[in-house]
Amino acid sequence: MLPKRLVIILLLSVATSSMYQGELYAAPSNGTRFPSKGSLEAGYEYNVILRRSIERSYGNLKSGNHFYTVSMGIYDWLSFDGKAGVGTVIQKGGGHLPKIDYNAGFAGGYGFRIKAFDDEKRGIRVILGAQHICVHPQVRSIDDDKYESILDDWQVSGLVSKSFKFLTTYAGIKGSDCEIIYNINNHDKKRRYSRYHIGLITGLELYLFNDKIRANIEARFFDETAFSTAVCYLF
Repeated sequence: MLPKRLVIILLLSVATSSMYQGELYAAPSNGTRFPSKGSLEAGYEYNVILRRSIERSYGNLKSGNHFYTVSMGIYDWLSFDGKAGVGTVIQKGGGHLPKIDYNAGFAGGYGFRIKAFDDEKRGIRVILGAQHICVHPQVRSIDDDKYESILDDWQVSGLVSKSFKFLTTYAGIKGSDCEIIYNINNHDKKRRYSRYHIGLITGLELYLFNDKIRANIEARFFDETAFSTAVCYLF
């Protein structure tokens, strides 16, 4: 199994870097549980970015997202993750843009996680992953100007977790980016990138009812101030 796992890790890494041209793009890590091969975990997740600074003097972003989530076990050590729901964006433009509180619109995301190391006896795992969310808020008009925006939020991460009887704790490092794509009056589309790209993740998972239900809370620091909570059921 190890050679096949290494090949898939390399292929996924190459695919991810090719899609995003080598840039490190933050989103929730989706925790540490891996559905077994052919199994599904589904639930609800709330993700909020309290502050994300944008390059130069373009201010900062806030966002809140409500998702229905699903994770599918491709192998016991590989999970594909998807989510869909609604999200909001608040764009504080600094000296270049006004403060814009967009109305809620479609939000979705996808990603994968790999169990790179698993010591079941000691309850220690190493997890590698990449996640993406995108928010498409509704158009907002201010002083006869029409503002349109898209929020792209990316993350690659490496986590170490420690499992106890009903509890799992985890922490790790991430490379991330958050992009705001906007235009005014359907003219001159611009893309602004986040200011910081390296951050930390810490999280806690509680397992209930014979491990069928997983409750998760996660916080992310330095590159952004953000957290997420989730409740999921394993089918």
